[in-house]
Parts: sequence; structure tokens; C-alpha cells
Amino acid sequence: MAEAAPVTADERELRECLHGCAAARSLADGHLTRIEGGLSNRAWRLEANGARWFVRLGYPQASSLGVDRHGECAVLHAVAAAGLAPAVHACDPARGLLVTSYIDGRTWTMADAQQPRNVRRAARCLRQLHQLPVPAGVHAVDFGQQAQRLAATLPEGDATAARLAGRAARAIERVSDGRGATALCHNDLHHLNLLDDGERLWLVDWEYGGRGNPLFDLASFLTLHDLAPAPAAAFLDAYGGLPATDRARLEDASWLYDYVQWLWYRSRFPSPAGDEAWYTERLAQRLLRCNN
Repeated sequence: MAEAAPVTADERELRECLHGCAAARSLADGHLTRIEGGLSNRAWRLEANGARWFVRLGYPQASSLGVDRHGECAVLHAVAAAGLAPAVHACDPARGLLVTSYIDGRTWTMADAQQPRNVRRAARCLRQLHQLPVPAGVHAVDFGQQAQRLAATLPEGDATAARLAGRAARAIERVSDGRGATALCHNDLHHLNLLDDGERLWLVDWEYGGRGNPLFDLASFLTLHDLAPAPAAAFLDAYGGLPATDRARLEDASWLYDYVQWLWYRSRFPSPAGDEAWYTERLAQRLLRCNN
């Protein structure tokens, strides 16, 4: 008879949290399958009570990465009610616990996100998101302030940071002249956060969601997927309703989105290696080419 797999510390912590949460207590003894997580959380597929659930347990240090668990819960309930995200079964910010319905779907690849049909689908999802009322308790996400905060953490004498600082200040000023924090935003439209069940596109991983300038949501999809001019134009056409003045500001928003990413990697990985080094350098070169 095969020996049972050893119970990990993460699994023990999760089951304790489930037992401690009234809404999720009945699921606490279900079967767990680990899903690859990120820097701020751990995730599992949970089978219990004849159903499957997605369960996530946050790391305590997630707040240092800009995660607001209370605000995230408010966002999740709103977007789930709109059919843009999986239904929420339990959300306990104090424990960092989230339980949602499990979606049988496929996470997009970079190639998926660049397909013409999918470009239009993603744009329509964003349009629907940005038209939702912003619920109470959702914090504002200001990319200009975030850039300034992250830039202050870099060591003095960083030559690349010095070259980018002037463009960053001008871009922040120009974007700030437009719409402010007016819409409910996801802020991390990476293809790994897009789940496709064959009929519907679901937006997942709302840790950085909040009330913000919708231009940065558009910028995140455009920059994270290196969309060429033609698919980028199709994306904006499918989104619809973007004034000419905002289209002009979108270039600055896209540059600032890359800039915040670069600052995040530089502050998080002072001596990057492997994929982190490659991506940090790639962002730096892209920012410097546009540094005017």
C-alpha cells in the first residue's frame, strides 16, 4: 500500500484557516491539489462536498507588495456579481483566505492573447469592467504615486533610474491631467490572469485591483503582450468610447506601466539573475528607447 504524501506546513495552515472561517468550515477536510502560486500567495484546487473550489492563502508580507486584502474582497464581490470573475464562497482578509468556485478552463498563453479574436474579447471584458459602479471599501490605485514610492527605494547612483526620472515626471504630469481614479480596474492584465472556458473569458488574480485610471488597464494588456500597431488598434476599437485625448495619454500610461514594472523588479531583485535579469533589462531598454 502506497504511503500517503506528507502534509506540508502550508497545507496545515490552510486547513486551520478553513476551520476558522465559518463560511468555509465545511470544506476544511476536502482533498487538496497544489496549484502554482505567486510571490504573495499559495493556491490549491479543493474537492469537497461534491464540488471543486479554488482556494488561495496569502503570505503575511503581501502588503509590502501593494496588496490590500480588504479592498480585494470588495472588488471580488463586485466583479463576480457581474460575471467577470468566479463566484466568491469565502473571503477572509484577516487570514488572507479566499475561496471561489473552480472554473474548468485554460489559462491563456502569450500567443492566445495576441490572436485577433481574443484581443477583441479582452477589450470587451475591460469595457464591461470599467462601466461597473465602484463599490465602497475599494482603495485607489495611483500609478504615479506608486512609481515615486518605488523609485525612492532604489540606491543612489543608479544610472538607468536617473535617465528615466525626468521622463517619468513628465509622463505622470500628463496622465494626471486626464481622468483620475474613476473606474474599477484589474491593473494586471497578464495572459496568466485570463482564464478561458471556451465560451466565457474570466479575469482572475485581483490582488492589485482597485479604483483607478482605466487607461492603465488598457496599457497593461497592450504592453504585457507586445501588441503590434494593427492588433493594438483593433483592441482599442473593440473597447470603444475612448476619446482622442485619452488615446494620446495612453502612450504615457503604457510607458508608465512599463516603468512601474521595471521599478518593481529593480526593488524586488537588486541583483537579478535568470528570467528576472532578462525581463528587467528588456524593460529598461524599452523605456530608454522611448525616453524623450
